[in-house]
Amino acid sequence: MPEKTSAPAFNRLITTIALLLTFILLTRTPIDADMWWHLRSGEEIVTQGQILLKDIFSYTRFGADRVNAYWMAASFLYLIFDFGSYFALAGFVALIGVATFSIIARQMRGPAFMRASLIILAAITAAPIWSPRPQLFSFFFLAILDYWLSVLKKDEKARFWLLVPFFALWANLHGGYIWGILLLIAHLIGEVFNKWLGRECLPAKTRKNLSLYTIFALFAVLINPNGIELWLLPFRTLGVSPGIQEWLSPDFHQISFQPMLWMLFLFIFALANTAKKLNFRDLFKVMGFTYMTFISQRNIAPYAIILLPVLSRQFSFFWDEEIAPRVFQLGARFSTNSQPKQLPLKLTHLINGFLVSLIVIAALGNLYILTRPTTVDENYPVHAVEWIKENQPEGALFNSYNWGGYLIWNLREYPVFIDGRADLYGEELIGQWKQVAIGGEVAQQILNEWDVHLILLEPSWAVVDELSQYGWELLYEDEMSVVYGR
Repeated sequence: MPEKTSAPAFNRLITTIALLLTFILLTRTPIDADMWWHLRSGEEIVTQGQILLKDIFSYTRFGADRVNAYWMAASFLYLIFDFGSYFALAGFVALIGVATFSIIARQMRGPAFMRASLIILAAITAAPIWSPRPQLFSFFFLAILDYWLSVLKKDEKARFWLLVPFFALWANLHGGYIWGILLLIAHLIGEVFNKWLGRECLPAKTRKNLSLYTIFALFAVLINPNGIELWLLPFRTLGVSPGIQEWLSPDFHQISFQPMLWMLFLFIFALANTAKKLNFRDLFKVMGFTYMTFISQRNIAPYAIILLPVLSRQFSFFWDEEIAPRVFQLGARFSTNSQPKQLPLKLTHLINGFLVSLIVIAALGNLYILTRPTTVDENYPVHAVEWIKENQPEGALFNSYNWGGYLIWNLREYPVFIDGRADLYGEELIGQWKQVAIGGEVAQQILNEWDVHLILLEPSWAVVDELSQYGWELLYEDEMSVVYGR
């Protein structure tokens, strides 16, 4: 019987460490501006036992119909928060990241250290938008779908019908189901080009079934409380979101967005230095998600998820063709006849377990530090909210756009003027908010039209400097916020 070696254990150790580092990289203080209204929405659904399909959080759109594409995810996030507060919520965010990249790792090729390095790079790339919001479920589902497509050729008994419940569930978790539809379309278009140019492609029956069930998947999206309105949601959001930060193109002057370019440059480098031609399925999906990411930074995590396995495969070809032969030659030049000694397998497992345990402890410690309530409070107008609760000033509230969700969760007695639900408020109301923020006569007219008697804003907005001229009284002030009333 051949003697067991420690090489497989070492490879597993490298992968495990990469995933633990992914957990650490995706552990963030839960301060996303939209997290709060998702939690409040989930709370209402869980406690009231019905799906919210009308607005109850604002006075500017109170009672208006709205598409709730995330009711399942919001309920789940609320239950996690209710169970373990910020610690559990941030821990779940990081864990779903580990699960997502674990699925992607099943597609990857190449030496363990190379795969581990690319996983960490992809996690860093996705980190800027990896936050406690329903979009996490879309990232996870996208990884599952991409993996399923990657093994489709090998699976002679592929259960195409599973696409129907898969997309029906996805459509009730988050509107990112559109990423899945686009991935299927890119895959099918790639197959057309593969067939046309004589490249390796799926069997005709498989292509036919995939095309048919892609159509069925599109109709499966209709199995939701919003009906056909959910189909229209991505297009409505595009119409009102260009001025919102996460819908803008990545700002590469910020270091947090530069890993996206590093992944792209590595991909181009690997393509240019290997004789292996890229499959058109991979080419079209990479091109599509890269294009979407350059248009809007909110697509950066799907980009990393889609590019990572393709990048690893191309880099593995480069490794096999260019690097490995040179490493082998170099090793042969300096090799001796004596065999290198290996540690006993039990001792190897013991050392590996100890290293993993240390990283786990560090990861949990990091999670604890980043989720202390005081750390979260540093990012929001906690003291201003406390002052309003204690003094109960009367009147409709005009609030900061970035604090709308926080106020929905923490200042429930006062409906908000606006929050992050851009599809609900539309261009008109978002435009009114911007006009008030920059000040002037028009700002006062809008405040009068909505009968606003209370303002909570950051001190930096231009309108704050002129409120006193129009009869507003400063009621509260600190470094983060001001409260004016009339």
